[in-house]
Amino acid sequence: MSDKKKIEKELCDWTQTDLRLHFEQLRAVVTNPTHVCSKCGRSANRKKWLCRAKKL
Repeated sequence: MSDKKKIEKELCDWTQTDLRLHFEQLRAVVTNPTHVCSKCGRSANRKKWLCRAKKL
């Protein structure tokens, strides 16, 4: 990742700007997903990234 600060909030709360500015972090978070959010449908490789995580 470049010199940008990492986002620590849940992926469910990322804005379109967050997604665009922190794309490399997003790629790391969604690679080989193990959980999905039951609220918005986003997926991630760790439970901490989602607000209502359910194991896949």
